[in-house]
Amino acid sequence: MRIYGRTVAEVISGININLVLLEDGQAFAYRRDLGSCDAREYRDAEYRASRHRYGVWQVPGGIIRPWDFRRSRSAR
Repeated sequence: MRIYGRTVAEVISGININLVLLEDGQAFAYRRDLGSCDAREYRDAEYRASRHRYGVWQVPGGIIRPWDFRRSRSAR
């Protein structure tokens, strides 16, 4: 699948790289792109990272999600 000119895919090489990135707080689960994979597993991994304040979740006040940033830029 291509979104914003980029390929969106699951990367699995013995382990699911996407899931590891989510669990480490190094990525966000794009809800609208979860249709062809286990959406609950991805949402749960992101939730666990946020509860443990890993990666991006340790920034006080949080950070803006990429899709929110793009939306704010296009509204200008």
